[in-house]
Amino acid sequence: MPRGHHNNHLKASRQQRWKPGGSVASNGYVKLRLGKDHPLADPNGYAYEHLVVWVAAGHQRPPPGLVIHHMNGDKTDNRIGNLMLMTRAEHNADHLAEDDRRCPRTGRLLPRNNSRSGGAS
Repeated sequence: MPRGHHNNHLKASRQQRWKPGGSVASNGYVKLRLGKDHPLADPNGYAYEHLVVWVAAGHQRPPPGLVIHHMNGDKTDNRIGNLMLMTRAEHNADHLAEDDRRCPRTGRLLPRNNSRSGGAS
């Protein structure tokens, strides 16, 4: 009897391991199952959600040397308004500048201080 022939397998959202919106990879980015035939998918059929959102908004896939940056630092916040194209050097410099915004206890990134007035406080 072929595997699954009796049709009692749970599908999609009824399955115990189902996660709506994809899953979070070990690097912190959201991955979506698109199928092996999708142009943005890796050989296993998965693609990063921020790349899918970027291309769906009418942008080209970033060429080598350019990266899609999450402006608020949250790798799971893939709204198009939170994504920005940068060179790898700009991206690295931006993240190095954020080191003073990390929580000393947890190492997590703290919210940006948008009240930079330039004067002494």
